[in-house]
Amino acid sequence: MVKISFQPAVAGVKADKASASASAPAPAPAPAAEILLTPAREERPPFHRPKKGGSVGGVCYLSMGMVVLLMGLVFASVYIYRYFFLAQLARDNFFHCGVFYEDSLSQVRTRMELEEDVKIYLEENYERISVPLPRFGDGDPADIIHDFQRGLTAYHDLSLDKCYIIELNTTVVLPPRNFWELLTNMKRGTYVPQTYITQEDMVVKEPISDKEALGSFIYHLCNGKDTYRLRRRTPRRRINKRGAQQCNAIRHFENTFVVETLICQAV
Repeated sequence: MVKISFQPAVAGVKADKASASASAPAPAPAPAAEILLTPAREERPPFHRPKKGGSVGGVCYLSMGMVVLLMGLVFASVYIYRYFFLAQLARDNFFHCGVFYEDSLSQVRTRMELEEDVKIYLEENYERISVPLPRFGDGDPADIIHDFQRGLTAYHDLSLDKCYIIELNTTVVLPPRNFWELLTNMKRGTYVPQTYITQEDMVVKEPISDKEALGSFIYHLCNGKDTYRLRRRTPRRRINKRGAQQCNAIRHFENTFVVETLICQAV
């Protein structure tokens, strides 16, 4: 509170009272008048609302943080897939197959066994089949590549050391993923094929000089070897290799059945 005092002295009044005061005893002085005033309410600083820009900025920073976090999770998943899952898959892409089949192409039907090694490359989308020299029955040892990217098949006859190229027959050859699943089930014992044999008849055509145009996989297989193009023809009556030395047979397993690829020289 603020205390304010007033003195009651006025010039005119003092003159009139001067004479009276001479004759009369001086009265006691009057107390000074006091007025108590309540101070004005203290002014508060004006209230400022937060600007909307600040909250929008916070949302943006939060969104950016979430995006960075999600990208980190995606890259981590890709890393785990490439370096762990694919590494495990790479160890499981090699198969040693042994299948039994009924040799209906021979004059006397017998139950035969075919062995081969298979490597399947899912990312590159091709298969490589290695057929050793059969212990029993007909057939030449060979390395075979089915390149699904180029749509080509290459046969390397190890007995002749020659390569033969033809368009990939997708009605006979299983794609890498399907073939991998088939061989995986065979490896686990969930599928035991009791299969048959079919024949495809081919004739040798012109030689191929530009092997690089065949793709890197077939190029590495056939580089430095005489390479020829093949043409399919309608299968004829079974040709006995002993009676016709111009034909060579390669037996291999690339589906649920065994295929004998008969490669004959043009007459």
